Amino acid sequence: MLTDVQVYQIDCKVYLVKEIELTHILEEISGFIDFGLGKDKKMMKFHEGKGYKNYVHSGFNELERDKVYKEGKIYSFSIRTVDKELKDYFSKTLRDISTETMKGLVTTVKHIKKVHITKLYSITPGLIKSDSGYWKGKIDFETYEKRLLDNSIKKTKMILEDDFDEDFVFCNNIQILNKKPISNNFKKISLLGDKLELIIADNDKAQQIAYILLGTGILENNSRGYGYVNYKS
Repeated sequence: MLTDVQVYQIDCKVYLVKEIELTHILEEISGFIDFGLGKDKKMMKFHEGKGYKNYVHSGFNELERDKVYKEGKIYSFSIRTVDKELKDYFSKTLRDISTETMKGLVTTVKHIKKVHITKLYSITPGLIKSDSGYWKGKIDFETYEKRLLDNSIKKTKMILEDDFDEDFVFCNNIQILNKKPISNNFKKISLLGDKLELIIADNDKAQQIAYILLGTGILENNSRGYGYVNYKS
């Protein structure tokens, strides 16, 4: 069992070669990261493989009121991971690559300290993948909550290499913050997600899972930028 899990944050500055609309930001950042992974055979195999990737990225930290990110300007985003090898690779590689839309400039790394977490809240929408589209009207909220919990526990067990007892409370309340689903484009389709607030229970297992989710993201499609969360302590 691994006990000393560390969440790393890689902050990246990029120069935009072309303007990008807000709804395409996660897609373009994902493409930039994917291009970086493609520079190494081992990392490309990892990228193309199935299973959890154990990293998640934000959108751009800066806000543009017209929801268009401008050619010729510098913007920043963050990647979080629990994987030290990924942390090292991203920090060395992403500052030296270019895609059709952005050019890497600077990367810096910091550790996310372990603190008592009272709340996790979405920076990018959480996403449930389904052949039938957006979850509302297809499943009830209780099923949605269970899927979120099962996903969180499965990620944690894999990272800790521990099949721990699931008889504990993870969060005391889950709230959806948006009134209508949030749309982002990916491969010419619109993916609909939700921004969430999770009130984390005060027990060791819940705190451990909440900390790990800072580095993996909540729910699904995390390597595409969905489910990036921050916390309050």
